[in-house]
Amino acid sequence: MSLKFVDLFGVPGGMSLGFKLAGMKPMGTLDIFESGIETYKNNFPDIPKENIVCADASRNNVVEKFQKKTSLRPGDVDVIIGGPPCQGFSTVGRVKIASLVKSGQRNGRSKNAKFIDDKRNHLYKSFIKFLRIFNPKAVVMENVVGMVSYKNGTVVKQIKEDFQDAGYKNVEHKILNAVDYGVPQSRRRVFFIATKKNSGIIWPEKTHFPRDDAGRSPPSPNFQNHVTVSDAIGDLPYLPLPEKSLKKRDSVRKYKRDPRCEYQSWARGDLEHVHNNITRWHRKKDIEVFENMKPGSKWSQLSKSDRKKVGYSDDSFDDKWKKLPVNRPSWTVTSHLSKDGYMYIHPTQKRTISVREAARLQSFPDWFVFDGSRGAQFRQIGNAVPPLLAMNIAKHLKKTISD
Repeated sequence: MSLKFVDLFGVPGGMSLGFKLAGMKPMGTLDIFESGIETYKNNFPDIPKENIVCADASRNNVVEKFQKKTSLRPGDVDVIIGGPPCQGFSTVGRVKIASLVKSGQRNGRSKNAKFIDDKRNHLYKSFIKFLRIFNPKAVVMENVVGMVSYKNGTVVKQIKEDFQDAGYKNVEHKILNAVDYGVPQSRRRVFFIATKKNSGIIWPEKTHFPRDDAGRSPPSPNFQNHVTVSDAIGDLPYLPLPEKSLKKRDSVRKYKRDPRCEYQSWARGDLEHVHNNITRWHRKKDIEVFENMKPGSKWSQLSKSDRKKVGYSDDSFDDKWKKLPVNRPSWTVTSHLSKDGYMYIHPTQKRTISVREAARLQSFPDWFVFDGSRGAQFRQIGNAVPPLLAMNIAKHLKKTISD
């Protein structure tokens, strides 16, 4: 029998897709992003529509509302996954507030405020409440790596204590880089895994390695090279400028060449057309500068005349224009792509990357179609957990639970 899971803060469904590819069964999701909810519905048609809930997780009654809509009860869910935003560690911080209270510089009732009690972490608090009510066998939570080092690790310690208070005896965390698991992008994130059992967590071993300076292959035939930007997007149709489909939410184009590597074949499957291959309009002078940039280069490496042509300050703009490399993985794809794509300039064409190209860099297969405006599609992709990384985690989680 397949392990069943619920994905909280789960749209557009990167983590869900990875767990499904590993053989687990999705039972539902909860998120407030409406375009992402539509994307999730369209790509997980086997989930009842009422189980894909658009709701504000900060509300006190959100778990009850989710239960009422989905009819899911304790025992129906084996695993809860998700990545609740945790803002409380990123500004003043729990430890700093506690020290101010202790010194009398700030009013407060507690000198040892708990992470879960920080009002900015209401979404994380809801995540814990779901665990307490549904009581799954295991939990997987994803977040940014800054959480690990913040305040000498006190936030991580508190999260583990919160999981243990919710009934999970065994809690571990680990920083994983998506590029080491077949994703054509360097993306480091921290994952927490918690189980009811005392046995150790089984974490995925690296499957992909970089070529060294001598061009040698990975350490064993069982491993593969890192997937490069060219591997990821090199087969997608050429996009002429100016883009003629600016007002369309989806642009369907026929592939113009056969796949040239294993990753491209996997992404395409048996499709003949590709969706979401749309990009932005660009100013003429920006296009001229794009053409002069070398793959892998950035703003500071432009000629003085090119920088002057665009007109931005070097002091504040050094790293904001970046052209993707050809024979290396991409840098991290973020949700800021929805507002500004100039950190993701196409390596061989005079434009920023398309929605589908961003999805390929995140390891979404081409049959996974994104809904909403172009900006909403970019935002969904930038916020997602790469499916291939999630799949590797899920496969080893199954071993952890069965062992």
